[in-house]
Amino acid sequence: MTLQERVWQRRNRLRNRFSSLAASEPRESPAPDVAPRRKATLADVAERAGVSTSTASRALNGHGGLAPATRAAVQDAAAKLNFQPSALARSLRTQQTFTVGFVVPDVSSPFYAAALKGAQGRLEQAGYRVMLMDASLNVDRELAALETLLSHQVDGLLVASTGMPRALFDGAVGAAATPTIFFDGVVEGTGEGAVTLDNEGGITLLVDHLVEHGHERIAVLAGSQRESAGAARLRAFHTAMAAHGISPVDRYVKVCDWEIADGRRAGMELLADPKPATAVLASSAELALGFMSAAATRGIRVPDDVALVAFDDPYFGDLLEPPLTAVAYDAREIGATAAELLVEAMRSETIAVEVTVPVTLVRRRSCGCQPEASR
Repeated sequence: MTLQERVWQRRNRLRNRFSSLAASEPRESPAPDVAPRRKATLADVAERAGVSTSTASRALNGHGGLAPATRAAVQDAAAKLNFQPSALARSLRTQQTFTVGFVVPDVSSPFYAAALKGAQGRLEQAGYRVMLMDASLNVDRELAALETLLSHQVDGLLVASTGMPRALFDGAVGAAATPTIFFDGVVEGTGEGAVTLDNEGGITLLVDHLVEHGHERIAVLAGSQRESAGAARLRAFHTAMAAHGISPVDRYVKVCDWEIADGRRAGMELLADPKPATAVLASSAELALGFMSAAATRGIRVPDDVALVAFDDPYFGDLLEPPLTAVAYDAREIGATAAELLVEAMRSETIAVEVTVPVTLVRRRSCGCQPEASR
């Protein structure tokens, strides 16, 4: 036998040995095909409850004219089948998406976060979901947010504008005829209504309080003048100062954006003045925080060297050192009221309504008040 023949013989023996071993091992039976679980439909609910699909639909949508036993049977069937109504089918049937667009200048702001909570609670009660968009304090971003929401066929809009011109807003939203309620930042002359703070009353409270402390050299961090709230607060400052016979010094009036960094820059400028103001009125909590940062950097003590008050009472206002004297209001109420107006506007034609939310003065130590006076 040649060498090659011996190699082939040995190879065949090994092949036969492995074949017999493989045949002796138990084989796993293939797993049976498992059909994907089908979502329950309205027809499934109706069949299980023993009613027609139209009756099942009426029961699940809360319509009247049904016997309590029938409604209970349908609801029980829906629960046992884990039935989830199709939002798409509902939208096609009603020509509504049951969604509302919510546009804010800065989603990280505690004010807008609280307003969203208030609005969302009311909208959910009415059967609407919320789509949140952040404009990042930019008109172009606000326009893009509106266009995105309109492309998703929202039924209404809640908008805190960053200062969008009316022509630009009407060009984006007007053709869609989408009901719009503004809150805080308003585009004048358009929309179905607005909910704003009592900006004039709040600024007057703050100026009056500083004058009571003996201040006349009062500076203001005015906030963005593109936005209706910022412009209203600066106008109110001049009016309140004039009521006390005080003419504001131009270099004490700092117009800036709303972020903490803007307040800090403006604060550094005020504190570098050869004859600095003895009191500062910040048009927002963020601007007040920025000024406090500038004062700490310069070694200026609040309120010993300069008094500070703010429009906006943040949830952490009494935790600051010193605690912040501020104008307070319920931001959730603003959101809830705006949502209430929007629900009415989406359901029927309404006359444009403007609601002003009242504010109160909270006295703390940043203005020079003693602790007992702030209680």
